[in-house]
Amino acid sequence: MAPKRKSDAMESAPAEAKASAPKKARVSDASDASDAPTDAKASKKPQSWKDIKLEKEDEGAVPIYDDCGEIRRKIKLLQQTPGWKASPWLKEIGGINSNSYNRFMKESGKNDGAANGTYYAAYIYFEKVRILENKKKTAKRLENEKQNPSGFPRENRRYAWVRA
Repeated sequence: MAPKRKSDAMESAPAEAKASAPKKARVSDASDASDAPTDAKASKKPQSWKDIKLEKEDEGAVPIYDDCGEIRRKIKLLQQTPGWKASPWLKEIGGINSNSYNRFMKESGKNDGAANGTYYAAYIYFEKVRILENKKKTAKRLENEKQNPSGFPRENRRYAWVRA
């Protein structure tokens, strides 16, 4: 029997669509079963740099193989990314204070700023991004690993006190 009003026709159309929807779901369920291993593999691949866990990261003892100057260079390259803002990035990499970041960026030299929290947090970020993008280690990085197997110290060596 044909509906008497337009609203009755509209109400009956979704009901018919609802009735056909489960049939489609059954078909997609069968295809989903065959895709399940693929989805499991995709879920294992990290989607973000935050999904990557580095060895000794939980203890805060990841060895650093880039000096402070190299980290500043990488940050300056990151600053050139359109839409990049320092404050959200600092919050994302570990809640780094903007004053600490500014002091680190004003330093110069290979060792200046090693005690700054920005150095460690930025290194962790760049290392995770390198792993996520499947990039190889640079020649400089490989040389640093040979010279400093336990990583660079996280202290300003220029200002270190020597006890006799």
